[in-house]
Amino acid sequence: MLHSSSLSTKHPDSRWEEEVSAPEISVVALGPGYAEAAKGEDIVGERFGKYLLIGEIAAGGMAELFLAVHKGIEGVIKVVVIKRVLPHFGHHEAFVGMFIDEARLAARLDHPNIVRTYEFGEVDGQHFTAMEYLAGEDLCKVLNKLSFSRQLMPISMAVEIAAQVCTGLHFAHQLTDTDGNPLNLVHRDVNPANIVITYRGEVKIIDFGVAKSNASRQTVTGTIKGKVAYMPPEQVLGRPADQRADTFSAGVVLWEMLTGRPLFLRDNEAASLYAIMKAPIPPPSKFRSDVPPQLDRILGRALSRSPAERYGSAEEMAAALEDFLLELPRCDARVLARLMEDLFGTTCAEAKRSIAQTRSLSRNISLVMKLRSDVRVDLAEHLDAAVQADNAEDTTLPHPRVEPDDAEAALPDPEITAAQAPLSPRWLVFALIFIMIGFLAAGAVSLIRRAPPAPAVKPLAAAAVQIESTPPGAAVFIAGEPTGLKTPTMLTGITARQLVIRLELPGHVPVTENLDVAPGTTLYKNIALAASPARLVISGVPAGAGVFVDDREHLAGAAIVVAPGRHAVRIVVDGKTVTQQAIDAGSGDQAWKLVRGRLIPD
Repeated sequence: MLHSSSLSTKHPDSRWEEEVSAPEISVVALGPGYAEAAKGEDIVGERFGKYLLIGEIAAGGMAELFLAVHKGIEGVIKVVVIKRVLPHFGHHEAFVGMFIDEARLAARLDHPNIVRTYEFGEVDGQHFTAMEYLAGEDLCKVLNKLSFSRQLMPISMAVEIAAQVCTGLHFAHQLTDTDGNPLNLVHRDVNPANIVITYRGEVKIIDFGVAKSNASRQTVTGTIKGKVAYMPPEQVLGRPADQRADTFSAGVVLWEMLTGRPLFLRDNEAASLYAIMKAPIPPPSKFRSDVPPQLDRILGRALSRSPAERYGSAEEMAAALEDFLLELPRCDARVLARLMEDLFGTTCAEAKRSIAQTRSLSRNISLVMKLRSDVRVDLAEHLDAAVQADNAEDTTLPHPRVEPDDAEAALPDPEITAAQAPLSPRWLVFALIFIMIGFLAAGAVSLIRRAPPAPAVKPLAAAAVQIESTPPGAAVFIAGEPTGLKTPTMLTGITARQLVIRLELPGHVPVTENLDVAPGTTLYKNIALAASPARLVISGVPAGAGVFVDDREHLAGAAIVVAPGRHAVRIVVDGKTVTQQAIDAGSGDQAWKLVRGRLIPD
């Protein structure tokens, strides 16, 4: 059990109030079956299939969350977050169907800017998902730290974060089903609490459980404090929202990063909703004089109340932001990592990174618990929210609950019930959200004492593996031998504990995965296939000129190997930049020619 007390502090000239949680950790002995040790350290936990659950994060009426480790091939240990459905819900057919649908969708969101769901499956009748552990903090905490220290985020950093968010959103927006039909996925809850900055400088979108797609059986609506202030007008009115709703919300987040103040957040929900619909939207330069007109124009378009006047896609908005960044000092992952360490402290950052790298797990988990000063307020609420089918499109005005306007809040008691946290009837929804909590959850871990030895191992039972790929249609090889199968496909009757899978698809890089298969389980695995690398050849460049791609110099006329996607190209003659341009590279050979100061496809 996790107990917490709160200390409220308020910064002068700041409209945000921070509640600092000071948890008291009680170590609980869990009885038989909790005596498996991880990596030879004094860490014990419950054996759950191939995972060792080493600490409970939160428990609700329908599911529970654990910090877990997985010992793979050659003893490699990975730290993950396990979300496990409680046993009595395993017989609820509609509930399990929804869980599998949402898990299948989350597992396909394999992108550097989206928190990963590694796999989902079933162990002894209990369904689960294994999610990425993130050593970082959400953007809400980052902005609060900056506010309390009277700092503003550097412009290049704010734009870089927003560009990466838009890149991740575009990937989700373009997701298709296995037949190639667009899912028209919309996140619908892009806000600072759902954007994580890791201590390695990565930008990750979390909480796609609130997302809605063509394939959704139900709608999920959270009660995260202040989330209403990031909604687009069409969502406030209950009208159908497409992908442009997410670009509006991303624009609101960028505006807040630049100015250090929320754009639409007011003292109560009604006032916030009115502000979204009617309040003037000033350019950020009104509050920050160093914001250039070009960035004002980008935000002006992103924040248009008419979807038709916004960017047509998150990719288009990302491109506009990336073009703007070409004129600014580069803000890469190292710069973001330095900011995180400066704001949250070297000791805390190193401890969290060490957990992700499975170094001194016992010591560092204990250290993070002591240093910890915040947790996500929505954790237990998402686990215990009511379940209700939503087969029809909701066209009424939603009424989400807005929490008090403080900077942070203490974690609710994990035993909180739906009656203690009521929702409007219009917002009763399926609550088993994929909470992409990563590191943020690790702050709430309760360490578990060593207990009596585990019971005898049961006889091995055959397992099954569902193999999917993004994109689909990849040829499946097992142990190097062709099977004649293509993804998606189900492999059954597996008795081996390890399976070597290789997927091959024309135009993509082959992928080999070593799967650990627990006996008697069904494992679902989605493998992302990256497009084959691009080879750029740039001609027409003056003799002696320097060719820079993503700030790395290359020989003029030589083939430059890059990943498919957008790249910044500079041509420098006698130390002076004569051409600076962003180009899109597909897979395979790409020929470009410099013509009158512009690069054009050759």
